[in-house]
Amino acid sequence: MQSDPHELNFSKIKTYRECPLAYKLKYVEGKREGLVPASSLGVSIHRALEDYHRCSNDPSELLAYYDDAWLGAGYANAGEQMEWYLKGKKMMEVYAQREYERKTTVDSTEREFIFQEGEWTIRGKIDRIDKHPDGSWEVIDYKTGTDVDVDTQVTDSLQLGIYSVGARRAWHMEKGQATFHFVAFDKTVSAPFDSFDEQKIMDIFIETGKKIVAEEFPPNTTQCINCPFKNRCDQAVLPPEETAE
Repeated sequence: MQSDPHELNFSKIKTYRECPLAYKLKYVEGKREGLVPASSLGVSIHRALEDYHRCSNDPSELLAYYDDAWLGAGYANAGEQMEWYLKGKKMMEVYAQREYERKTTVDSTEREFIFQEGEWTIRGKIDRIDKHPDGSWEVIDYKTGTDVDVDTQVTDSLQLGIYSVGARRAWHMEKGQATFHFVAFDKTVSAPFDSFDEQKIMDIFIETGKKIVAEEFPPNTTQCINCPFKNRCDQAVLPPEETAE
């Protein structure tokens, strides 16, 4: 089923900006992205943390939630699955220790915001929302991969930017901060809501949305090597060793 082109979220915008043709394959033609070990582990960790924060206040129970949430798909064999399971288990053990020191209250998990901007509907789903003792808010996005820049300039992040805009417009959270939690590195980076350039963020969303509505879907072959559709796209340009598979 084709996605509504006037309904925008960060994932759509990110996909289109990386490769418009990949956007078409995913959101117009409805092709699914296959799971690989890193993405499968990410799903398991997100599910575990969602269930834990919704149902428990006891960090000692976190590994049980991890086991219950474990997704065995996307691995080549049992050995590879165990290798990634142990990576995730270590992340959860470190996360549990951090939980004993947490001063905030978890208000909600996987909470969706929605607001209108002219003809556009802007949506987003945030992994976790905390309330601080001083009454301010914190919207948190988990990053479970190891191929990330933990020293990223937060205010340059379109993802955290639209989350901060959504928190203010949809939920009227005027005072707060947006945070990346790099679970694999036990590190967080944050920036206040008002440090993001709201006009620039909305301009990017709307200009990208206009291209989507106009059905401008040229390939960006510089992204082929990392594209989940690379073996199903007739425009893919791959190295010889990739093409030979």
